[in-house]
Amino acid sequence: MAEVKLVNVSKVYEGGNVAAKDVNLVVGDKEFVVLVGPSGCGKSTTLRMIAGLEEISSGECYIDGKLVNNVSPKDRDIAMVFQNYALYPHMTVFENMAFGLKLRKFDKKEIKERVSQAAKILELEPYLNRKPKALSGGQRQRVAVGRAIVRKPKVFLFDEPLSNLDAKLRVQMRTEISKLHHQLEATMIYVTHDQTEAMTMGDRIVVMKDGVVQQIDSPLNLYNKPVNRFVAGFIGSPSMNFIEGTIKNSNGITFATKDNKIEIKLSSKDSDKLTKQVDKEVILGIRPEDILSENNTAKDLLPVEVKLEIVEPMGNEIFLYFQLNDSLIISRIPAIEKPVVGQQFKLYLDKSKFHFFEKETEQAIV
Repeated sequence: MAEVKLVNVSKVYEGGNVAAKDVNLVVGDKEFVVLVGPSGCGKSTTLRMIAGLEEISSGECYIDGKLVNNVSPKDRDIAMVFQNYALYPHMTVFENMAFGLKLRKFDKKEIKERVSQAAKILELEPYLNRKPKALSGGQRQRVAVGRAIVRKPKVFLFDEPLSNLDAKLRVQMRTEISKLHHQLEATMIYVTHDQTEAMTMGDRIVVMKDGVVQQIDSPLNLYNKPVNRFVAGFIGSPSMNFIEGTIKNSNGITFATKDNKIEIKLSSKDSDKLTKQVDKEVILGIRPEDILSENNTAKDLLPVEVKLEIVEPMGNEIFLYFQLNDSLIISRIPAIEKPVVGQQFKLYLDKSKFHFFEKETEQAIV
């Protein structure tokens, strides 16, 4: 397998539309890296530049130490799995998986061995003589993956391969692709707009917005140490709550909401990093799971009395929505009871889990 390296890679279309700007990324040998972000952020364009399906406007792309900017896709030793499966409807599963090998003039024995091996890994052996129309969506996607496996490429590229599947199949295929990564010890680059897929599958995650890389980090660091408001809001479900206010110095460093109805004395950790922000507007971020329904003396908690506006039972947990400083705030609590819309409810904000962002730049204050 191989390392993939992008150095200041950009893609500018006719008319000046910038799809990707100065992307710098090193995907290590045998690493699973996920590109994630909203639609139109440049993640698929970046993947297609690695594959050679999009021309690089500026910058350099290396695969296994070799500059591949001017190398055709078929000579890059990569295999790509697409969103729409791209199977030939008139061919059987075996023929679809073998097609690329036949084009490369592999002998029949080698083709049969490779297809059989891939079919066994993907549990496709009973379906080798069927045509795609006789398969479920999940089985078709496994055939598309199998067609990539038989190539034994240096790098696997996945372009939103699960977006056409229903929720249950997505979870199943997510697990199978992760298992496949460990079995093959392959270098894999995976594009998705689903942050749950990114968090559960990637060794590292690349978060993109408007063609620019926002942060490259492990799933845990993205969750606990987002570098800006966009990453903080994109990673996590439900997304992080944001409350605008001002840092004050009144008997200690405090955060006052915009309407001054709530003033929060901050923990010593936050006080130290916010001393330079006194009298400046900032954004406080707190995740729904850090707004608790029970007091816990082991934590630095702030009690707030709120009026519930929406209650969403989710089975083992409940999402509570309430208004705070003109913001609709979400709390995620265990389903120990079902609160009623309109009732007053006591919640506790875990002050040790606060995040702060500059109002103007939206960068994290660290």
